[in-house]
Amino acid sequence: MGYTDEELSYIYDKNDSCCWHCGKKLAWTNYGIPGAKGAWEVDHSVPLVRGGTGYLQNLVPSCISCNRSKGDLKSREYSY
Repeated sequence: MGYTDEELSYIYDKNDSCCWHCGKKLAWTNYGIPGAKGAWEVDHSVPLVRGGTGYLQNLVPSCISCNRSKGDLKSREYSY
């Protein structure tokens, strides 16, 4: 799913530029770049397959490692 720069900025700033799950500092310029320092992706706090939505309130910043290991767990069920 593509996001506008405005949406990405809102999501990125949501948790003070840190991963929602582990607190790692994220780098704005490394959005979606696996292997880059501070790389991050947009994560659905409640996954779509579990009834979540694409609305901004359900989207959080996540380091790539946390996002991919979280799978279809809800944020409150996941521990890194």
